[in-house]
Amino acid sequence: MAKVKPFIIGTRNAGEFLYAGAAILRKGGSAIDAVEASTKLVEANPKDDSVGYAGIPNLLGKVELDASIMDGKTLRTGAVGAVKGYLHVISIARMVMEKTPHVMLVGSGAELFAKAMGFKKQNLLTKEAKATYQSFLKRYADLPKEGEKPWYVNYDVDFGLRDWYDKLSDKQHGTVNIMAIDKNGNICSGVSTSGTAFKFPGRLGDSPIIGAGNYCDNRFGAAACTGRGELAIRLSLARTIVSYVENGMTVREACARGMKDINELHEKGGMNCLAMDNKGNTMSASTGRESIHYYMDVDSKEPEERKGIWVKE
Repeated sequence: MAKVKPFIIGTRNAGEFLYAGAAILRKGGSAIDAVEASTKLVEANPKDDSVGYAGIPNLLGKVELDASIMDGKTLRTGAVGAVKGYLHVISIARMVMEKTPHVMLVGSGAELFAKAMGFKKQNLLTKEAKATYQSFLKRYADLPKEGEKPWYVNYDVDFGLRDWYDKLSDKQHGTVNIMAIDKNGNICSGVSTSGTAFKFPGRLGDSPIIGAGNYCDNRFGAAACTGRGELAIRLSLARTIVSYVENGMTVREACARGMKDINELHEKGGMNCLAMDNKGNTMSASTGRESIHYYMDVDSKEPEERKGIWVKE
């Protein structure tokens, strides 16, 4: 197989931040370093309300972050979920992969680990995100009278958490997916998100679940997902897309088939995927819109917008 020119790709909210990863690859750096560097810039972007700083909070007004990273050479992975107070969860996930015997840490355990590794705690709730949360409360939260259950119990348990979540599933989510291949042919994929807006505390989507929202293998390629994470979990979607490539599909065919699998669940909420094979072919796909992704290789001056496919019902 011909050697692939090192490159990095990302979903639409990563386009302007791929420069950092491309610069690392240009200097002969690793795919892991490139993915982490670009993802960190997205996490720190105050204009992105679905990843890292400025992420829309959960049902109780707390920002909870999830992330995962995978090394396609060794199939080693690291993931964290429901992390509060720490910005660069992609870096914490990498530390889990490299410094521990574990694959995933969540909640207070992940936060304890982040503190032990020297990460600094900070407030992630911006004025804009807080205002969005306050608007949500005014619309949905009836303040309880004395002796009544808290509003979130009344509304989300007694009156239907599933129906409430269906209302949010089409618009109130987002994730950044970034993957790269380096000069040695090693692939890395990374995912970071603040998850579904106003989610129930402790909810994990597909982003920190290896095989669901993120998967890569040097022998075949990589895939990552964004959308209603529960659907990707049910289908082990990222691993399934890579498996389709392993079994002879082109990366375009694999993405299309993965989105067809989502459509056949007949559930509310859309899904998008980003994928590449180890030959350097890239593709994105969506069940709900015209899909695009961004590409930079070691000779690129700026990110190249690439069109994906829209897989309709």
